[in-house]
Amino acid sequence: LTNTSRRMYLRGKWGSLSVFIRRNRLWGTRKCCSAAQFDINETLTSDLKIGAYAEVKHCFNQSSVKTFSDISGDNNPLHIDDEVAKASQFGGTIVHGILVSSLFSTLFGRTIPGSIYINQSMTFRKPVKVGAPVIARIEVNRVSSKRPGVFITCRTTCRLADDGMLAVDGEATVLIPHSST
Repeated sequence: LTNTSRRMYLRGKWGSLSVFIRRNRLWGTRKCCSAAQFDINETLTSDLKIGAYAEVKHCFNQSSVKTFSDISGDNNPLHIDDEVAKASQFGGTIVHGILVSSLFSTLFGRTIPGSIYINQSMTFRKPVKVGAPVIARIEVNRVSSKRPGVFITCRTTCRLADDGMLAVDGEATVLIPHSST
C-alpha cells in the first residue's frame, strides 16, 4: 500500500474483511473470523469510467447466518438447521440471498464514499452454502450527472469462488450528491 493508504480496523460478529484498490480494481479477501480490516488506497470516485469495477471475496460462517436470521426474523431451517438442510436438495445450510447481496453495499460504501443506494434489482441464480467463498463485484455501466448529483449504475454479481458459477446477478444505481463529489 502507498503512503496515502488508509487503514481501518473494525471488530464485530460479521467476520473480517480486507479490501484494497489497485489500478482501478478493488481486491479483497474476507475470512470468517472476528475482526474486520479494510485496506483502501483509493476509491472508485477518482476514476468513474464505464468498466471500472471493484470486488471482494468473502466466506459467510454459520454464526453470521444465525445472527442475520435473528435480526431479519427469517428462520427458514434451510439457513439455520443443519439436519433439515442436509436432507434438502442443497445438502447443507445455505446463506440468505439478501445476506450474500449485502456485499454489494459493502463495495459501494467502501469504494464510493458518500454514495446513496437508489435501487437494486437481483436474480438469485444459485444457492451459496455456508462456508463457501464468494466473490462479489460491482462494475460501472453508466454514469450520468443530473441536478442532485452523479448517478452511477453498476452491474452487480456474486460468483462462487471455487467454480465461478453465478450466484447473484443484478443491477444497482447509486447517487453521489454534488456535495460529496
